Amino acid sequence: MSTVPAQLRAAVFDLDGTLVDSAPDIARALSTALSRHSLGPIGAEQVRPILGGGARALVGEAIAVVGGDPALTDAVLADYTTAYAAEPVAETTVHADAHTALRELRERGVAVGVCTNKRAGLTREVLAGTGLAELVDAVAGIDSVPAGKPDPVHLTTVLDELGVSAAETVYVGDTDVDALTARRAGVPYRHVAWGRAVDHCTTITTFRSLLELVV
Repeated sequence: MSTVPAQLRAAVFDLDGTLVDSAPDIARALSTALSRHSLGPIGAEQVRPILGGGARALVGEAIAVVGGDPALTDAVLADYTTAYAAEPVAETTVHADAHTALRELRERGVAVGVCTNKRAGLTREVLAGTGLAELVDAVAGIDSVPAGKPDPVHLTTVLDELGVSAAETVYVGDTDVDALTARRAGVPYRHVAWGRAVDHCTTITTFRSLLELVV
């Protein structure tokens, strides 16, 4: 698989930890849910390393962090889902130069997509609340596909909606799950410098650097 798109026609991004720092809002919702089971709290710094696998995986990891019983996962997940949906964008911020870079990419004819293990409806709320919604052409959440990342179909679903091939796309993420998803889908990958350390990936410090891939 090439690490450079032949002709960049689409840039697809992970959401949490890549385009936005949603850890403060997620930590607040998790703490609310955990407290109902005499657990927690959990902070944003503890949440950032366990993001990326979807809500169920997140809750399971959070319970482990605070020393809870894994048998509580379903109950805590239900409470977390309610708490997070009630206020998903109170403290969420945009990473780096996302606004200007996504706008410039679209002005250069590059379509923009989001592929995330967050549910699609919540993803659109976060995009709207952070001013990114108008800059995104397609969204695939974990509930948009039979299986979420690292299943490559999750990513190729976005490509199909955008009408582009894997060779014409770059996927940008912040975790090993994102890197694996891109590799399985045959899509060139870029790893954000503020993400978790992943070996053998090309790292970017700004989103605007993706413009260098536009012919």
